[in-house]
Amino acid sequence: MPASTRCGLLLSALVTGLIIPSMAIGADPAPLTTAYGNGVHAFNGGDYQRSLEELGSAIEAGTRDPRAYYFRGLAALKLGREDEAQADFEQGANLEAERGGAHTVSRALERVQGADRLKLERYRSRARVAAVQQSREANRQRYSGLEDREEEVLRRRRPAPAIQTPAAESLQPPAPKPRAAGEELMEEEPAEPASRPASPPAESDDPFADPPTAEKPAPAADDTF
Repeated sequence: MPASTRCGLLLSALVTGLIIPSMAIGADPAPLTTAYGNGVHAFNGGDYQRSLEELGSAIEAGTRDPRAYYFRGLAALKLGREDEAQADFEQGANLEAERGGAHTVSRALERVQGADRLKLERYRSRARVAAVQQSREANRQRYSGLEDREEEVLRRRRPAPAIQTPAAESLQPPAPKPRAAGEELMEEEPAEPASRPASPPAESDDPFADPPTAEKPAPAADDTF
């Protein structure tokens, strides 16, 4: 490659912020950076097939720069490869949401405007929303796990209820059986009377008999003569 061409590629990369800002995203080895720069330069020059090939070589070699996917998708879109463009936009948006560096990516895409840029921005926005939702869900699960562990600690600290062994239960007298009202009075025997009245004398069958006379007490002895 002539020296003038290499200088032109380097100048174009520096002006559009394609090489130096890549350090904020995660610098690639020099061959990958060169292939990426060549692909973007070809895209800006209208050589979309060459741009597709250069950026494809960088991606196949292992670059994780979301801009490589974005520009390859834009080149595929210019060539009428809608499905390939959508796949690259989605992959690039996921990498950007994961790795960050949205400001650097936006600077690299400044020259891309119109309907193609709008399509790309929809994928970027969708990926950012999904990343926020995943972060919130991860925080919710983390806090839920902390609450569960705290409840487990509190449960372990509570004193266990006393358990009565069968031996201790056998030593206790059985509880008295409740009685119905009036049952206790019925079970008790009536007390014997202290004395019984004397039986009246039997009446004689002889109607002419003299009535019985009461026994008179014997007269007291008279000591005088």
